Amino acid sequence: MKKRDLKKYLKRMILMLLVFYCVYSIFINLGYRNHIKQSQGKNYEHVRTISVIGDNLAHRLEEFMQIPIEQEDEMQEQLFDTWRVVRGESSSIKSYLSGMYTIHMEDKIEEWNLLQYSLSHADMFLDDMTNKFLKNKSYRISDEEKEKMEAVISVYRNVSKEAEQESVDIESLLESIQEPMLVIDNYYSEALQKKHIRSKKIPQ
Repeated sequence: MKKRDLKKYLKRMILMLLVFYCVYSIFINLGYRNHIKQSQGKNYEHVRTISVIGDNLAHRLEEFMQIPIEQEDEMQEQLFDTWRVVRGESSSIKSYLSGMYTIHMEDKIEEWNLLQYSLSHADMFLDDMTNKFLKNKSYRISDEEKEKMEAVISVYRNVSKEAEQESVDIESLLESIQEPMLVIDNYYSEALQKKHIRSKKIPQ
């Protein structure tokens, strides 16, 4: 092969490689954007599913709190069955929370992280109550625990209310659960402060 022909061949090869690279990059970028959109859509679907489960959890928690504890021995079966449902719904919520990929929420990452944190800690309180009931072999609760249970009910009622909207506004949802979360989680004010500080950072 002559030197001139070799140069032409190399130029064609380089041009073909560049075209292939550009097409491949566009394909990968489109695929990634589609993946991001699907992930975002799935997160919103998870919120709507959690709202339904959480609404039932709140209903069952209300039933549990209305059972006269002074008749605990006679109401043992009803207390057990009602709390078993609460535990089951709480476990379902955990599975949907773990399936959220907040890193894909772009400019709303901090808000989604806070939502995930909030609902996880509401469920952690219920886990603590389950452990207490098992340890004490009694369903008796203190006034503080009753207040926190009422706050959990308020959280899931508000999530359900916000999820009924045609488009879920994550900031509005967080605002609606802020007050009860401050009751449930002693460190929630710190979580709010950290989110505020990070959201105000100016990119270098």
